[in-house]
Amino acid sequence: MTSTLIIGATGLLGSEMAKASARNGDSLHVLVRQATSANEARMRPLKDLGATVHVGDLDDYDSLVRAVGKVDRVISSVHVGSASEMTLVRAIRDAGVSRYVPSAGFGLDFAAAAPGSIEPLDIKRTVFDAVREADLPYTVIYTNGFFSTWVATLGDLTRFGSSPLPPAEVTLYGEGNVPATFVSEKDIAAVTMRALDDPNAVRSEIRIAQNKITQREMIELWRQVSGRSPRVKQMSAEELEALIAAVPGLGLLRAFWIRGETALETATPEAGTLYPELRFESIESAFVAMAGAGGHRL
Repeated sequence: MTSTLIIGATGLLGSEMAKASARNGDSLHVLVRQATSANEARMRPLKDLGATVHVGDLDDYDSLVRAVGKVDRVISSVHVGSASEMTLVRAIRDAGVSRYVPSAGFGLDFAAAAPGSIEPLDIKRTVFDAVREADLPYTVIYTNGFFSTWVATLGDLTRFGSSPLPPAEVTLYGEGNVPATFVSEKDIAAVTMRALDDPNAVRSEIRIAQNKITQREMIELWRQVSGRSPRVKQMSAEELEALIAAVPGLGLLRAFWIRGETALETATPEAGTLYPELRFESIESAFVAMAGAGGHRL
């Protein structure tokens, strides 16, 4: 039986990875912090999956080596700074695994996104460079936009974390006519598991470019599905640049809705083409579920 370690298994993406790994018949292992291991509510879903729990920290090299040394494959689904991710890369190199899926890939395809325009993405590039330099048996999955982050907010990243979602008021960026692509966390996990079982995906990159839609179309689709009409205020590309200057992390809004970088064709193979047996959730079906629940449920 193949053993798989999920790092970040209590998060939105990590929890889907854990469920997909268990469905795949893997021996499921998870790495959690000490405080998380004592939180019964957060640990119960993982225990119900039969997960073997390792207590450790991404800044603790020894704890990483102990956990990684017990498994065949490692998936990192956490958002961390470069120093912590570099520690994990070193531990994986020293312990040896058959496959590693770094968190560096969960976002925009590096081949499409302009370097130097989004600080978090540049950190991911640095981590991925280290993965390649270490000659690890990696598989990188570029996801573009998550449903929970982008679809639930109707494409307005500034609304993420607010309540209720989808929001009653949304900012439309530019003219709202630039397409972007989106995928559910459940489907990201399905692609990851499929790629892990694919020997041809070793030392390769895969992009998910499903659900292509403009922000204006997304807002209209929500209106049609829910019968609700959010207030829309428009922000020009120039106004967005001023906002990004003040909050650099919002450079993702530029990448999605001004430059259209998630919808650009690249040489990176697309998951739906590689694995045609997979079926991807649509934005409309997600909206139906959200409308039926009276709010955000993805």
